[in-house]
Amino acid sequence: MMIFADVQEAAERLEELIELARQDEVYVCRDGRPVARLTAFSSSPVLGSDQPTKSLGDGVAAASASRIAEAGRPSSLDDVWAIAATGRPKGVDLTSAHDDFYDADGAPR
Repeated sequence: MMIFADVQEAAERLEELIELARQDEVYVCRDGRPVARLTAFSSSPVLGSDQPTKSLGDGVAAASASRIAEAGRPSSLDDVWAIAATGRPKGVDLTSAHDDFYDADGAPR
């Protein structure tokens, strides 16, 4: 069975949705469109439910990055934060400015 929950409802009922995710497909929606899916680790070949996890100290569970990385890309939020903590690589000239889309007066080109 597929279960759809709005982001606010999912935040309020997270424990219940986690239990439901063991046997059903649970989707979290924003504006009526699915943006996330809850899945159980017991059905994942990467981590089993009987495998202990390491704690980061604030109650967040973590696993080895080498075991949860898929196709060379980080697949957990902990991995993303670890990459972000290293800082932006030198020589990368990226900005968030969109100056090429606007003229000197701020009008679209």
